[in-house]
Amino acid sequence: MTHWRIATLLIVLLAAIFSSVIAEDTAGSNSTSISPRLKAARFIAGLFWASPKGLQRRCAATIITGNTLVTSAICAKSDYSASKYGQGGWKIVTDSVERYSQEPSSSVTTYSVKDIKIDECSNFAIILIDSNISFGGDILPLFISSHEIKQEATMHTYRTSDPSGNSFMSLTQGSADSCDQFLPGYVEKSFLCTQPVPGQSVTTDYLGGDPIIGFSMQPDGPLAVLLGVTGLYYSTLEKAQTADVNDPTAFRFNAIAAAHVNDIASVAGVEAKSLVSGGVLG
Repeated sequence: MTHWRIATLLIVLLAAIFSSVIAEDTAGSNSTSISPRLKAARFIAGLFWASPKGLQRRCAATIITGNTLVTSAICAKSDYSASKYGQGGWKIVTDSVERYSQEPSSSVTTYSVKDIKIDECSNFAIILIDSNISFGGDILPLFISSHEIKQEATMHTYRTSDPSGNSFMSLTQGSADSCDQFLPGYVEKSFLCTQPVPGQSVTTDYLGGDPIIGFSMQPDGPLAVLLGVTGLYYSTLEKAQTADVNDPTAFRFNAIAAAHVNDIASVAGVEAKSLVSGGVLG
């Protein structure tokens, strides 16, 4: 069996496990103690399942245009949410604190999701909403970096599943040999493989969907840009693969945003060049 088929089967298998086996959805928090970094990251919205039981947070979604956001494919699959909370549909929340709440107030402003384009092979989802997010003030979209993500590139991610804890983490790419042992052919599938980080939690952060940002060098200074979206952990521990135990040594395979620029532009109804930043990554 070829490497890319192995990679595809592993992703589909893990997505099925995470969507149907895990009993408790821990992808949000009721805490009112939101870290300052998360409050300031207004390009992050919340993806919620709306049902007769109310709104339930699933994952983060990163704002790319007024009507388009991105997250991980496993976050945007409706099977698990529908089975747990009942039939319903997806909503986007951009409010400052409520976007991180597990169960936001009924008065929160929401945007209805019109369509979701899911690429299971690369664990990437493009969300189209039915009306434009109002920009201005502190809510702004992120540009996507068009540059190759080199081994030494500075990268960070936000852990929105624990908004009151260690919410901003530095990431480092794994070596090709180490990453290929976990997921053969990961480069061909446009994955960004990152090494374990202190405090990572397979059990509470199993869905991914959080933005990975870098800094594009511009004449006026560095500009935060989207490099990718956090994805699935790969572990040698069987119980960690079903998120039953944490594995601090697990590697993570994340979707690279630049590989999906044309698809995002098509969904958003804009030119691809309007979504990217060409500055060299710092």
